[in-house]
Amino acid sequence: MRESFDLDGMALFVRIVEEGSLSAAGRTLGLPKATVSRRLAQLEASVGAPLLARSTRALSLTDAGRRFFERVRSIVHDAEAARSEIRSANSEPSGILHITAPIIFGEVVVAPGLVQFLQRYPKIQADLHFSDERVNIVAEGFDLAIRMSEIEDSELIGRRLTEVSMVLVASPSYLALRGVPEQVEDLQDHIAVLTQKKFDHWIVGGETIRLRWRMSTGSMVVTRNAVRDGLGIARMPEFFVARDLAEGSLRRVLPRLGTPGFPATALYPRSVVPSLALRTLLDALPGWCA
Repeated sequence: MRESFDLDGMALFVRIVEEGSLSAAGRTLGLPKATVSRRLAQLEASVGAPLLARSTRALSLTDAGRRFFERVRSIVHDAEAARSEIRSANSEPSGILHITAPIIFGEVVVAPGLVQFLQRYPKIQADLHFSDERVNIVAEGFDLAIRMSEIEDSELIGRRLTEVSMVLVASPSYLALRGVPEQVEDLQDHIAVLTQKKFDHWIVGGETIRLRWRMSTGSMVVTRNAVRDGLGIARMPEFFVARDLAEGSLRRVLPRLGTPGFPATALYPRSVVPSLALRTLLDALPGWCA
């Protein structure tokens, strides 16, 4: 006869660890602390090992508890997400979504798409926070963060949205004065405008080159304006200068040679079951960013 497994106890154990105490887990689940303690003891008896070391001041995982938690956490969250999806299948997305994103990507890409998204789903509210500082998503209460990087935090679940293309650009007046670079080595005779000083090394056509620079702006908008005014060459996201390129106020430099881009990734806390509103937003985001 196959031995049954205490799935409810497993979910309770994950909640205790994530909440930090039996009392906090009990408050979240609406259970008395005594009930939580009893169910935890039943789970420990079922697995045959103590999972938590309890004292009057602290709660910590045993070695067995740490291994158990790492294996079952994703199972519990997947099960909770599946239940949430079934329950909300015929519901209308609603609630407040707290979203953070880098300033330029947020203003140029996220915000316009979000306006249309909110028009389609009138019961959703969006609280936006655009900043180039990397915030702590969990501690600061964000439902979703968009970052220009791969997933780096095991506490977060990520979904890649797009690959942000980068281009070298300069104004027609600058190129008329200083000449048009024909190969990577020609860039050594030119001046760069940087958004940050640490990005003074560019990879172009598989080669790394360092340019002399006249201005480090700290602002992508200021960088673009300085380049349009003829101060030098800049490496910028293609989405940000697409209109300038189309209108001719900027021209591509060495367009046949690629310069690496970077991924845009949507992140949300692993410890939280995504709401219907967040799942709907996650499904819509790739279409805005493509």
